[in-house]
Amino acid sequence: MFKEPHWREITVDIPAEHEEPASAYLIAQGAGGIWVESNGPRVHLHVFFPIEEKEKVGALGKGLRRLLPKGSVSLATALRPEEEWQTAWQKHSVPIQRIGKRLLIGAPWHFPLSNRSHREVIQLAPGMAFGTGTHATTRSCLIFLEGLISRSARGALLDVGTGSGLLSIAGTKLGARRVTAVEIDPVALAVAKENAKINGVDSKIVFRKTVPSGARYRWGVANLTAPVLIDLVEILSRAVRPGGNLILSGILAREGADVLARYRPRFTLLRKMRKGEWITLLLEKRKR
Repeated sequence: MFKEPHWREITVDIPAEHEEPASAYLIAQGAGGIWVESNGPRVHLHVFFPIEEKEKVGALGKGLRRLLPKGSVSLATALRPEEEWQTAWQKHSVPIQRIGKRLLIGAPWHFPLSNRSHREVIQLAPGMAFGTGTHATTRSCLIFLEGLISRSARGALLDVGTGSGLLSIAGTKLGARRVTAVEIDPVALAVAKENAKINGVDSKIVFRKTVPSGARYRWGVANLTAPVLIDLVEILSRAVRPGGNLILSGILAREGADVLARYRPRFTLLRKMRKGEWITLLLEKRKR
């Protein structure tokens, strides 16, 4: 038996391909933290709510079952004392990750940390926003950004749907001259601004709720969902300058052809990266 429980942990077992919409729903319902545990083709979302939120368990189950395919969701619940919750959250929310050849990501409490390879360090404070580098789509975007941006290749980066701000922060660390980070969710926007400050790059990133209409960027990245990417085709196509690159992610493999078909009139596909059920596209804007 736990003494003085303060948090209720709800474990949501769902197919891996539904992780992002389920996480978005749980955050919108006021989750005090989410961390993801992979389990083959399924994932466990560990979600924390204050103890007095007991009535949320039934409501969350109903909401998720309306959102996701029938029979794909199961929930379990347990009480956690404050100390145990903090330990689990710190351990799992932002794990230490070495991505590509140049990036090292972790939470502030992980540092100072041995960095003999002299990677660019990114510190992320846990918050209710997507993008800690653990999801396949985020990692793919980071790997593509690393290949595009260097200290000798100067240019501006547009990050649409910045979430935690990770891709924008990585852009500045890799060498982007300036970064515009777009986010409509006020909670995520606050998290992204705080993370930019923690990393000392807040002066290099302009945060906005909309894509600037007249600006042109050497690089663009949008880690969203396939339907949203299709809706944004005109805006993103105008934002990337001829000869520039656009990274599109958050796309399920079965949706890739539809997304690519909408962007092909103005872009050439350079590379497609697949990780599990997710694909990320690297495109180049045609000069004519």
